[in-house]
Amino acid sequence: MQVVCTQCRAKFEIQEKNLPDKPFSVNCPKCRFGMTVKPPPKAAPTIRGAPKSMQVNQDALTQLVALLSGQTTRNADGSTGSLASWQRRQTLLCLTDQAQIQQVLEKLDHNAYAPSVCEEAAKAIELMRDSQIDLVLLDPQFDSANQGGIAVLRHVNSLPPKYRRRTYLVLISPQVKTLDTYMAFLNGVNLTVNAADVETINLILERSIRDFNELYRCYNTAAGLNPF
Repeated sequence: MQVVCTQCRAKFEIQEKNLPDKPFSVNCPKCRFGMTVKPPPKAAPTIRGAPKSMQVNQDALTQLVALLSGQTTRNADGSTGSLASWQRRQTLLCLTDQAQIQQVLEKLDHNAYAPSVCEEAAKAIELMRDSQIDLVLLDPQFDSANQGGIAVLRHVNSLPPKYRRRTYLVLISPQVKTLDTYMAFLNGVNLTVNAADVETINLILERSIRDFNELYRCYNTAAGLNPF
């Protein structure tokens, strides 16, 4: 580090390895004038052997640690929430009635579920093929022109067992009773919800998924899998 005396303007060098972290006092070797010197800021640490483009950004590193620890989440609009989006259950809404879709979006706990709305069965199946969808809320009348309800139901139930087990299928209809395990079995779904009970969708899902995880607890433990 080069230092210039503020009294006689003489220049002299101080080895950086000898510099303290805080401002320090030093005497000019020529005129003995005393002055306070502020050390330059230390460079940010870099990955050994990495190019400059890979230098560690402290803010980004802090955000990454928070994301990995589940303390924050970054949403599509750049805002942050309480849980990372990839930790929330990816939820596909295959519903017909727009009012019901809006109601589900308003009532669903967005800290636990990351919902996406689909209007066509073909698109819904494409999404399930391209990415892991954890939860499907299905209206039997979905995309009725293309028998979309049946198409989505068949696709989910045709998945290999290890993938079918990780796809939670919920049938929402005014024709079914909420938490009717027998009706759920007959329809090849994990859960039935009466359309009138959407107001309490979070409590219904919590109870049903808790029972589901308990049912597969021994299997998940043996296979080293996390609960759904």
